[in-house]
Amino acid sequence: MKRLPRLNTIQGSLLLHELSFVFLILITTSVAIVWAFAWQKSSEESLRLTAMNSHVQSIRGELYRQLKEVFDAAFLDDQYARDEYNFYSRRINDGLADLRLLSEPGTETEAITQIEAAYTDYRQQTRELLRSVSLSEEQKNLLDYQLEQETFAELEHAFSSFDRLLKDKQTGLAENRQRWMSQLMLLVPLPILLAVSLLLFSRRFVRNNLVRPLAAVMHGARLISKGNLNHQIASRGVEDLVRLAEAINVMAEELASNRDKLVEVRKQAAMGELVPLVAHNIRNPLSGIRAAAQVTLDDQSDPEVQDVLRDIIIAVDRLERWVTSLLTYLHPNKPHFSSETLRQVAENAISLIQLQLSDKQMQIQKSGWGHNASLIAIDSNLMEQTVFNLAQNAIEASPAGSTIQFTYRETATHVELSIQDQGNGMRYDPVAEQVTDGEAKRLGCGLGIPFALKVIKQHDGKLIYDSEPGRATTVLIRLPKRLESQE
Repeated sequence: MKRLPRLNTIQGSLLLHELSFVFLILITTSVAIVWAFAWQKSSEESLRLTAMNSHVQSIRGELYRQLKEVFDAAFLDDQYARDEYNFYSRRINDGLADLRLLSEPGTETEAITQIEAAYTDYRQQTRELLRSVSLSEEQKNLLDYQLEQETFAELEHAFSSFDRLLKDKQTGLAENRQRWMSQLMLLVPLPILLAVSLLLFSRRFVRNNLVRPLAAVMHGARLISKGNLNHQIASRGVEDLVRLAEAINVMAEELASNRDKLVEVRKQAAMGELVPLVAHNIRNPLSGIRAAAQVTLDDQSDPEVQDVLRDIIIAVDRLERWVTSLLTYLHPNKPHFSSETLRQVAENAISLIQLQLSDKQMQIQKSGWGHNASLIAIDSNLMEQTVFNLAQNAIEASPAGSTIQFTYRETATHVELSIQDQGNGMRYDPVAEQVTDGEAKRLGCGLGIPFALKVIKQHDGKLIYDSEPGRATTVLIRLPKRLESQE
């Protein structure tokens, strides 16, 4: 489980600062959510009461129109009155069903039940009148008195009770909303006060524990960089700045005690300028040795002598390659770009390793050579040496009689050349340009890969390795597809 940072560190201070504002945001958000939820519930309740009131008024209107149809059928012998009566009956029943869906259990349901009961009595009486073909005086009196004075009065009483119930609920809802508004006005200043308090606290804390100690560290570092190695930075503030001040003080003390050693190191670095001269003096004898061995090899028929001469030539070529790589690594060349294909560069490099391949009875297998290759901006000399060095590494890493795989590919934006050996993997990190097991390569000076990295970077490309101990290594050269170099 990851431990929380202590508060007397920069990370802990920033965490405390952030948590304070997160706490403020949570409080504000909680207040807003509670208020929004209450407001939403109030709005939904208001809409529900309004919808119920609308349904009640609609039912009452339909009821009056239905009563009119009863009088039309009884007194005017309207033959369509019964159909209209049934139509309004369906409308009223639908309205009562909708009203019940909107109601809540309790007083609202009871009030709706009262309306439904009064309407049921009303329908029973009106249906009896509608079934009669002709009305007697007694039926007319019943229609005039009982229907209008009693049954319809019960309906009106039920509707009035329901109206009062809705009005009381709306009044309570308005009072509840007013209470929430009053409470909200009391809660609004709370986040503001918290924000001001946190701002003042954070500003003072950051100034005393971060800003001022950091300014002291920067001032001390400037003095030390100007040569005042005896200056001591005060250790104060959060723990990270204290450790930083102590580290700078220790560094200053070590610099002061190692001035003489630094001067000696500079003298030794100046000796690096002698390397080109030494390399030149080595190259001249090497050229003579190789030329003599080559001439003798051409004139010599003894197989044993020929083998010795070939070994001499290989050794001289290897020494020449080491010297060239060393010079190039210490004094980088500026590339001279021309239009060439990476595949042709690879062909030229492969032609230079035929003798090594024959000595180890190895072969080159090419893939992707059957397609047309695109011209790109490339320094063919540097890139040939790069491919040559990487191919030499593959030969040295592979056992005798194996095959080195060259694969050429193109994408919409890049050209790629991969070289796969049959060795047991690399024991050094080519990206870091250093060995990982404390040993240099047995058959090389260790500069081939750094040289390749430098050349490929000059071409804005990438050198990618896929290698693990115990399996073959694949190195990939990826160059951009363009005809002009970028300065």
